[in-house]
Amino acid sequence: MKLNYKRTFLVGFAFLSISAFWQMYDTIIPLIMRDTYHLPDGPAGIIMSLDNIVALFLLPLFGALSDKVGRRIPFIVAGTFTAVVLFMLLPVLDNTYGIWSPDTSLIVFIVVLGALLITMGTYRSPAVALMPDVTPKPVRSKGNAVINLMGAVGGAFTLVVMKMLVFDGADGRANYLYLFLAVSVLMVLAALTVMFFVPEKKLVQQMKDINYGVSEAEDQ
Repeated sequence: MKLNYKRTFLVGFAFLSISAFWQMYDTIIPLIMRDTYHLPDGPAGIIMSLDNIVALFLLPLFGALSDKVGRRIPFIVAGTFTAVVLFMLLPVLDNTYGIWSPDTSLIVFIVVLGALLITMGTYRSPAVALMPDVTPKPVRSKGNAVINLMGAVGGAFTLVVMKMLVFDGADGRANYLYLFLAVSVLMVLAALTVMFFVPEKKLVQQMKDINYGVSEAEDQ
């Protein structure tokens, strides 16, 4: 039995999108908190750890929910589009720092950041589960390697655009707007690729038939 590499690469766009986001988040958000909001390392570290706390609750919850619904792609698409809107608010808040009081600006930033982390937590498990859903059991290890490769490509994309799209603003601080925009465009294109080129319902039924046949053969 051979792995359908084309299909697996298409499925991998979901993980590519997630990896691009987290590469950006882990690198740029600490810089914004330090340079714009002047947060000490301690509070900034607590905020940066919130994603792990959110994931602890949301990943199993939405993994189970997508199992119950029987579909992964609706979670991926809705989660990605919502995340992109919240994601793009961050550089806007960064660039308009000063129109509110420092405390108000920080609170708004943290609220948006928290909403973004919650949104990301709603579709990470469905994105990870999509590949096994549409891949026969005997070749899932190869499929996992392809998914990890796509994740590495997403992270590499973010690293490259970081070198190209960060500019100095009028106030001397870095302007990350174009960087956020580039990653957001990638996330949207990745979600659209999965939505239009991965016929989930059809593939899941095919895999059930194939895996049933494999299980019967193993029992003989």
